[in-house]
Amino acid sequence: MWEWESPIGVICIKRLSGGPKYGMEYDGVIWDVCSTPQEQADNIYMHVTGCSKWDSCGHEAPMDLSGWEKVR
Repeated sequence: MWEWESPIGVICIKRLSGGPKYGMEYDGVIWDVCSTPQEQADNIYMHVTGCSKWDSCGHEAPMDLSGWEKVR
């Protein structure tokens, strides 16, 4: 799992149970599902996650996983 302290709060990229899929978790909700954690980081960077609070905020995110903290 990776975490990033965004201006709207902590956003996580976590592996989902049941297969090799990764989700963006914010405020206890999985907002987006991708095949790789890097693809998920890309969607967060591009503000195309389905989470309107993030997608419309205009803040920058790390361009890739190197800007995220790997916690597990």
